[in-house]
Amino acid sequence: MGNIAEQTTVARAVQKRGVGLHTGAEAALALLPAPSDTGIVFVTSSGVEIPALADSVVGTERATSLGQGGGGVRAVEHILAALYALGVDNARLEIDGPEVPAGDGSARGWVALIRQAGRKRLGRQRKTGTLRAPVWMGEGSSWAMVIPSRSALSLAVAVDYADTVVGRQIIWLPGAARRFAAEIAPARTFAFQHELEQLRAAGLAKGGGAENAFTVGPQGYSGPLRFADEVVRHKALDLLGDLSLCGRRLQAQVIAVRPGHRLNVALAKAVRASLEKPVEHGPG
Repeated sequence: MGNIAEQTTVARAVQKRGVGLHTGAEAALALLPAPSDTGIVFVTSSGVEIPALADSVVGTERATSLGQGGGGVRAVEHILAALYALGVDNARLEIDGPEVPAGDGSARGWVALIRQAGRKRLGRQRKTGTLRAPVWMGEGSSWAMVIPSRSALSLAVAVDYADTVVGRQIIWLPGAARRFAAEIAPARTFAFQHELEQLRAAGLAKGGGAENAFTVGPQGYSGPLRFADEVVRHKALDLLGDLSLCGRRLQAQVIAVRPGHRLNVALAKAVRASLEKPVEHGPG
């Protein structure tokens, strides 16, 4: 659905309710049409508007959180990945609650909701930006690189949990947006069993359970997997959502080794800073 020149929005308003994975709080999110050049904007129940851009990030602990003007919203990465992959450039996301509903811990429900809303062309071309040179970001044993390309965004992601059942997993996704719905969106959030007590002590994972996450323990996984390499696919999902915070559709190859939200967001900020000034085109 993704590669068209015109900006788009959703065709009609749709809504989803659910519990936040980390806060455990009930929340409702309404996905609404927006005019061209709006971008993706979260709107809190108090009316605070928060652009889905890297500059709005206020937290990266186990999820990406945005905030501005006293308002905030947690765990935005899954719906942002779905909006990017399905080619939605402009939308208002009205959120009643502190956190985006977790659904089943993947982006599959957001893909279904966006498809239910449909997509509408807005008669104005997408803004374009050119990456001047490769962008690299590293932290400890984790690193990521964005390499300019003439083709649609591709992702290569690797994880290394060699001392667990996960082991080393690598996935290469050329044309990531095109393959998103079938190969990335269904991959669920996960945690290691030994982390759970620490997460809850930190006020996280209050809404986590078998319905929206799986755990990795000494004896294996807490239940059946959707993919043999579901862990690395979920990392690719998070990466795509966080990278969308650069505010442009990227023509690039992205390589990420042991990525996490903090690294992903730092990369999105660096990419955003490296993009040349967008060239705007008139209607049609």
